[in-house]
Amino acid sequence: MVILVIGLLILILIPGFRRAAMTTRSKTVVNDLRVFSIAFQQYRAENTDFPPDAATGAMPTGMAEFLRETNWLATTPIGGRYNWDFNCNQGGTVYLAAIGLRSVGSNSVSSVLEQLLQIDRLIDDGSLVSGNFFLGAGNEPVFIIEP
Repeated sequence: MVILVIGLLILILIPGFRRAAMTTRSKTVVNDLRVFSIAFQQYRAENTDFPPDAATGAMPTGMAEFLRETNWLATTPIGGRYNWDFNCNQGGTVYLAAIGLRSVGSNSVSSVLEQLLQIDRLIDDGSLVSGNFFLGAGNEPVFIIEP
């Protein structure tokens, strides 16, 4: 009887823990994107333009000072790595400045729709096909800093 009650409690509690973990990851991504956006805007204010394009997971040229206390070089909370995109083409539209979340090898960005929509609702319009946060090339998330 005791084992049955414990088993039922575990079945009830696990989904709540998973939702809480997902929300924590979503909020961390949103915070990272906001911090990164401010850092790139500060760089632009001091240098009259954004830094050149950079490889996925690499520190963009000139940004070390601006991103030194951030998670830029870390794996994102939803997998993959951050990528600086300058003058990037997303679905035929060229954006001046964007941050992508890119899969690298076996380190894939989450494709869990609920997770991505939660991030979108926290930072944008709640739609993964419009606004400043959407699914770009390869169905990987993109956050537009400057259209």
